[in-house]
Amino acid sequence: MSLNCNSDISIRDQWARQHATRGIKELWNKRLDRSPPGSIPRIGFPGYLKDGDSLPKLPRSDGKSTYQITDAKVAIVGAGAAGLFTGMILDYLNKDETLINAGFHVSYDIFETASKDRVGGRLFTYNFKAQDSRNPQGPHDYYDVGAMRFPENPVMKRLFDLFTSLGMEKKKLADDPPVGSLVPYYIQNIKNENENEAVREPWCYNNITRWGDYQKITAQDQYFDPFRLNTDKKIPQRHTNFIILVSIITRSPDDVVNDTIQPLRDALRNDLDESPPGTAGWKLLMKYDKYSTRQFLSLSPEDSNDDDSSDDDSSPPYNYETIEFLETFNGGTNWYDQAHSETVLESLDFEYYDQADENKWWCVLGGAQQLALRMENSLNNKPAYLSRVTAIRVLDKLVMEIDIERPACGWESGKEKKKYNGVFNATTLGCLKRIDTRTTNLSYSIQQAIRSLGYGPSAKVGIKFKRAWWIHDLDENHRIEKGGLGHSDLTIRTCVYPSYNINDSKDKPAVLLCSYTWQQDAERIGAMMSSSSDHSQQLKHEADLKEVLLRDLARLHTYHGTTEDQIYKLISDNYLDHYAHDWTHDPNTAGAFAFYRPQQFSNVWNKMIHPTGNLIVIGEAASPHHAWVVGALESAVHGVHHWLNMRKNDIKGAKEALKLLETPEDVNPFVGLPPYMEQATADWIIMGKKGSEK
Repeated sequence: MSLNCNSDISIRDQWARQHATRGIKELWNKRLDRSPPGSIPRIGFPGYLKDGDSLPKLPRSDGKSTYQITDAKVAIVGAGAAGLFTGMILDYLNKDETLINAGFHVSYDIFETASKDRVGGRLFTYNFKAQDSRNPQGPHDYYDVGAMRFPENPVMKRLFDLFTSLGMEKKKLADDPPVGSLVPYYIQNIKNENENEAVREPWCYNNITRWGDYQKITAQDQYFDPFRLNTDKKIPQRHTNFIILVSIITRSPDDVVNDTIQPLRDALRNDLDESPPGTAGWKLLMKYDKYSTRQFLSLSPEDSNDDDSSDDDSSPPYNYETIEFLETFNGGTNWYDQAHSETVLESLDFEYYDQADENKWWCVLGGAQQLALRMENSLNNKPAYLSRVTAIRVLDKLVMEIDIERPACGWESGKEKKKYNGVFNATTLGCLKRIDTRTTNLSYSIQQAIRSLGYGPSAKVGIKFKRAWWIHDLDENHRIEKGGLGHSDLTIRTCVYPSYNINDSKDKPAVLLCSYTWQQDAERIGAMMSSSSDHSQQLKHEADLKEVLLRDLARLHTYHGTTEDQIYKLISDNYLDHYAHDWTHDPNTAGAFAFYRPQQFSNVWNKMIHPTGNLIVIGEAASPHHAWVVGALESAVHGVHHWLNMRKNDIKGAKEALKLLETPEDVNPFVGLPPYMEQATADWIIMGKKGSEK
């Protein structure tokens, strides 16, 4: 198996393709092992599939078209991005003239446990409400609790095609664009990018606050250690007469970790020079998948079987203090518990664009939930809210039944059973685990994925202030005038300065995403968050949280000539309201996003995309691009294609619909298989599913 770094397909998608193929081979070989002689046609069908071999083309075995399903209908569980997009795909197919002439039509129902104001699932924007003259409505009284920023690069193409199809155009913020427009999102606070002005952001570590960008802050310190993190000299750092010879702590922590990926980049390039293409890159990435990032960074070259051994202190193995330093500056506490392959692939994802152009980032004016609202508005059949699916069962090969619970109304119990020809589960795996699926014939591999696949904790807190004090009240050398981040090891960890309110006037209220946390940091700050659904009660319960937020913000924004108490008074005097959300304790998500741990991608994901019978698992966790909206969209296309492929002899026009789905079209988000799914792979997955139908 080889990976091509010059391919139009990202390394992550190539990696996923290979693992999808591995999963097919494992399932096919197991099927051969347990099948009685003669039960599988041998003419044209392969025997055991070996590692390293390409998937053979399947023989034409479409079978006889019986069209047993006359009024095809499916259930979609969850009105998040994947669920809404599944409905949009079916609407697109249903209105295609060629498919109409072929007799194709598949209707759908979407069931969502939450209320209508939470359409979009983790596309969730919180809107602060005006209370009285002391807390008036501001021009941008919101923040994104879930997805909030979107990089424009080839990996995200389907998402940006969806933006285009929904009329969400790219605009300049200064032109006063309408709600739902895409406006620039600024990763760093650089006032004048064309003038190459220095980054102006606060960094607070070890209770020491400095302003600027990390490398310049470090270079200006006489000890090259501005936060006094290395007083015991355990983090590699050697210099003579203040000339740095070897140093981890003076470099960008992100660059340090990216440099550890260089052996993979070199292997991928060397593979291209071989004929046939070499497999060193694939093998190295497989080794990375065995370890967490923390484990990998602690390994010597000999331990990791990397032949490029070196005595360079700037290369692994790193000691505990060095790994803690890198993790603290690069992510949440315990972020390096993820598979190292995930760390590597994330880095390579953002190298997958023209190096002459940086990734352009965008956010949605009015909040990312505007995307979900537009998706919902486009649907021919709107979701049913406050409708919890509690059970999914198989009645026969073509019919499934679901149990739905709604709030009781008068004499009605609120419970209902409905029959469908297929069910698309778009909920998180934690929520799917609570649904009774005992009779759906899910393989143990899929059940294991539902139970064990990692989900990452995440929490956010937004505060509404009387004005944007970070823009208007700090001195001219410390104003945050163009978005960016505040960095710290405080309880709040990362502070996100919005890019959408940078032009608001001084006399208008403004919202600050004052705390964005992951992993253990999210769990700890989440412990202070209220579970009450009444906002006034939330504020009472979160008095301690409020104090921590204000004090941490003051510590983060202190600068020369000010005291923490002065900044605290400025911030607390401007406080109006806040809203905190912990995704782990949200009963409708039970986690923020898929967070693959060692060996889970190579051993779990490729089984999860082999759904049993008519139950199809979709969502960001079922995509290689987990934690991104585009992953949810791709999983929906993948899922609809799988189901139609399995039912192509039962539904009129299904074969024509498959051809339409398989044919890419520019600026059309509904067609074209995801890059990680080849046609042959899709056909083989269907073979695996047919073997387990009831």
